[in-house]
Amino acid sequence: MVLRGYVPTSEETLQTLAALRLQSLNSDFSTHAPFPRLEELFPPHVLHARLPPPPHRPPTKCRGARLRAGLLAGGLWGQALAKQRAERDQRLRGRLREEGASTMAAIVEKWKLLQGMGRPEAMAAYMALVREWPGFGSTLFDVDLHVVRPRLGAVQGQLWQWATLTLLSLQSPVGCGPQRLWLGIGAKAVSLYKPGEPEPLDSFCYGRISSFGASDSSTFRLSVEDRDLLFETSQVEEIAQLLNTYLASAGAQRLPRPQEPPTSPPTSGPTVLPQGLCTAAGPWQHRPPVGSSHS
Repeated sequence: MVLRGYVPTSEETLQTLAALRLQSLNSDFSTHAPFPRLEELFPPHVLHARLPPPPHRPPTKCRGARLRAGLLAGGLWGQALAKQRAERDQRLRGRLREEGASTMAAIVEKWKLLQGMGRPEAMAAYMALVREWPGFGSTLFDVDLHVVRPRLGAVQGQLWQWATLTLLSLQSPVGCGPQRLWLGIGAKAVSLYKPGEPEPLDSFCYGRISSFGASDSSTFRLSVEDRDLLFETSQVEEIAQLLNTYLASAGAQRLPRPQEPPTSPPTSGPTVLPQGLCTAAGPWQHRPPVGSSHS
């Protein structure tokens, strides 16, 4: 989870986590201790983010200019461009090696400070740092949020139409247009995160989710009260199965089992839900993906 970049935290904390991992694997620092590769200790994307972006090449507008560019690309000019790209790639690889060496040196210095810490203490300290992220324990999925549309019947007398992405809530705007997000599915809520950000853009407790399902193998729909959120993802089945598990658990906590009648007489006051559950918008339904069946 940490190495895949799914724990948004500072680079300093990531280096400390790497040092704690070394302490748990090898005990105290020693020049004879085996060193794992840096990508086994530290998220590679952090190093790549330090590299300068590729130069912007403005698009060629007219057809004649594109034709001339194509002819040049096949001659000496094309060879010169290929040489420039090769030289730039070599410089970037050298820069990446320098950044990697600098990061490993910082990790080793932090490792030396952990002398005398036992393996259980190192593992406990590692987990304590990771647990500082509020989303710890959630399963994260990379998704593209395409549209938020009103549900059928949400606006009487009007037909709903596909709409561009609107605000999920007044307190947590997502923005406009398709966006790459993290869909976090936890025991108490479903949350949407901007990748790398520690705080969610929006969260929905399971009492607000009325249904979910898949339009096809790569499109997942989540109905939250009067809205349908449509995601594009390659993990439709995994998301549906995990949601089904958590929603069933939430429903079991919220409602008495059929074979176990309530032991206390009904009251006229409001129902008190377990901690972490909010008032339900209605019974949730799991609609399985098209072309698949679930028991």
